[in-house]
Amino acid sequence: MMTDLEESEVRKVQSENEKRDSCGEQQDFSEAAKKLAEGLLGIYKLPLEQVHKELAEVTTKQQALLNQMQGENTKLQQTVEDVDLNKMFQTVKVYQGKLISMKKEMASIHERTFKLKKRALRLQQIKQKEALNREQQREQEIRREQDLIGKPVVS
Repeated sequence: MMTDLEESEVRKVQSENEKRDSCGEQQDFSEAAKKLAEGLLGIYKLPLEQVHKELAEVTTKQQALLNQMQGENTKLQQTVEDVDLNKMFQTVKVYQGKLISMKKEMASIHERTFKLKKRALRLQQIKQKEALNREQQREQEIRREQDLIGKPVVS
């Protein structure tokens, strides 16, 4: 995260420290520590402030979302607890079951009436054929009787 300039400054301070150590001089590290602390603060202060701002923004957005979610949860809970609504849903289920059974019954009745109509039509056709056959037999008998009676001879 350090830039080249920052690294060069750190190397510079380290080399100065090494020179002092090699010379055997008594060193006062309090000033060096202050400079080092100021340098580190200077390096990381702006990015840390930016991160702090971003975190504050994220926190406010999260709080707003949390409030919205709590409001929606409250609405849903009220809806679930609404007794009239629950009764209405139960009533809808009951009537839906009744409707389904009525549909099945109506389909069954329709099928039976269709079969009965078909059977009645077939029976009617059979009766008509029988009546036609009887009528034809009667006509044949009448012709036979007329043929048997004989015609008077005209002379």
